[in-house]
Amino acid sequence: MLKKYISFFLFALFIFTAYLAQARPVAPLMGYKQDIDSFLVSKLINNEPITYCIYLGKPALKITTPQDFEDTFKLAFKLWMVHTSQLIHQAGQEKELAPVLAVLEKDPNLQLLPECDFSKYPKESWQYLDFPPSGKKVPTADLSIFVEDTFFAHLKGEKDLEAFFSYQNQPYIVIPGRYYRINPSNVKMFGDKAQQFISLRKQMLATPNHDVKQINTLLAELMKVWDESVNYNPRNIMYVLQHELGHAFGLADQRSSADNGDLIHGTVYPRAGIMDNFTTYLTCDDADGIVLLLHEALNLHHERFSSLCRDGIKFSGGKEELSAPKKRVIRAGANKRARTYYPQTATDGVYLLEDSKYVSTYTDEDAKKIYYLFDFSRMPKGVGGFQSQQGHMKMLDVNNNPEKRVPVGEHVSQLTLGAGPAHKQILKEKYDDNGQLLSYTLEIYDEEVLTETRTKTF
Repeated sequence: MLKKYISFFLFALFIFTAYLAQARPVAPLMGYKQDIDSFLVSKLINNEPITYCIYLGKPALKITTPQDFEDTFKLAFKLWMVHTSQLIHQAGQEKELAPVLAVLEKDPNLQLLPECDFSKYPKESWQYLDFPPSGKKVPTADLSIFVEDTFFAHLKGEKDLEAFFSYQNQPYIVIPGRYYRINPSNVKMFGDKAQQFISLRKQMLATPNHDVKQINTLLAELMKVWDESVNYNPRNIMYVLQHELGHAFGLADQRSSADNGDLIHGTVYPRAGIMDNFTTYLTCDDADGIVLLLHEALNLHHERFSSLCRDGIKFSGGKEELSAPKKRVIRAGANKRARTYYPQTATDGVYLLEDSKYVSTYTDEDAKKIYYLFDFSRMPKGVGGFQSQQGHMKMLDVNNNPEKRVPVGEHVSQLTLGAGPAHKQILKEKYDDNGQLLSYTLEIYDEEVLTETRTKTF
């Protein structure tokens, strides 16, 4: 029994870690450092085999077939490459991005494995699979794709499961029913348009990536048919495969409300793309992300190149070059966070953080969100308010670890509780360049009247 709970806990931990990794904004890129050898982009560069497996549950088999789904997966993979290649040619950047173009215009070495490896999942949970694994030892794929509705929902303890990309030792994609029910190759649903989609898919897969002219012609026809069938609905197999493959390559979700990292990678502002859940098709922002990933994997990330969006943005060191400070504001409910990046942030790692979030003293759990240097004993119980902070932060490892950051210089934080406000505390801190607290002053107010001042030097 203990072993069962330990297995479940480890799996849940992996899922939670993956969720945090997916939502890393300020940039198109995620920092995959756990298993660099399985990085799909590095395998593309070396033209190494990329193995994949597919598990289709019973409900999925009513909408697609193993061959149909595999062809759609291969098409989604191919579209990332040929779409980016197309934009490079259209922008006239063939010379500037020649090493990247050489990778994109090779056909990927995709190899299907006959069975997915379930050995890393608790055997007690296999009963929730529509088709339990054979139990024989099978090779682990570079990318496992599970199209099913119950197994992962059971492991996560949820009824309504979202599509997601995750990884344990190897990456995997989970697509539940709400995302695969719309299949552009479903003849019963889309009739002649489905037949056209199937024909164009076959032609696309048979056309080498380097045949740019033919690829572009087929791509235009495919987009037209796809638009007329799925009608921009993001809950379709083609969309979700492209989106989750973006994560498998190393791209982050681009939701404007996401707030989970400080590393500048790509652009400061998120732009429309398939990774932001608002567009159904790949865009120039998605293409920029792939180019940045390839640049990094080719060890060319310090070479400058212009954005494929042709909006005047240039990249260097995997980051947008800034000629003036740029602020990004992130709002989530009552909480607001703004980061201002400077032209030198890419090298010195320093940015300005302005943060405001709702806090309360209703429960001990809520009160833990209040900064520890404020005086809890002076706070009225059972009230809510806001805690704000402004000061410069420094990324200790600008290139690799967006989570390692420390405050530098002078910081001002304010806690306001109750209507009026009935209670206020202002904290002024001073830090050295290594994030060590040198001194602080705490001012405590009651009904806007300063009642006490505390100063401490370390």
